[in-house]
Amino acid sequence: MSHSLNYDLPNYKAGEELLFLHEDKIRFMQDILFFIQSEALHLIKPVLQEYQIGFAHYRLMQFVCHYPGISVRELCSSLNVTKQSLNRVLREVIELELICYQQSLKDRRRKNLFLTEKGKKLDEELFNLQRKQYVRAFREVSNNTYIEGFQKIIYSMMSKKSRKLLEHLTAQKIIKI
Repeated sequence: MSHSLNYDLPNYKAGEELLFLHEDKIRFMQDILFFIQSEALHLIKPVLQEYQIGFAHYRLMQFVCHYPGISVRELCSSLNVTKQSLNRVLREVIELELICYQQSLKDRRRKNLFLTEKGKKLDEELFNLQRKQYVRAFREVSNNTYIEGFQKIIYSMMSKKSRKLLEHLTAQKIIKI
């Protein structure tokens, strides 16, 4: 499988690049990230089941919520999926009336996606479940320097392509019709 993400990583041997960062510490961080993601998804799984949707639907809804008016093309790029693979999930959330689209006034070919009121309600419910996990973690590490350091680390773990896309979407906050 070919990976198109460019991390611009130097070609070092394990443990050679940073003396304080040994392979066991990197593997431990990998385990931590796994458990964080697993627990965050476990928290919301009962609600997703209640709405008869899965994690793919949730990921799609998150992007539409955070970037109202995102186009299908931008969404495919953000999720790193093809339009074909997005279609089924997108069709299902539209049928469930969680997401709707509006045709762009500037470009009739462009469909801008938005959460419906029902979708906003679901997103709020899911966010509140996970918010507790974040608030607890931030309270345990009340030193802002640590929090900013962690944010820098996880941001730096993203590929250049993903960082550029995130910065683009965040700068625009899209809302364009």
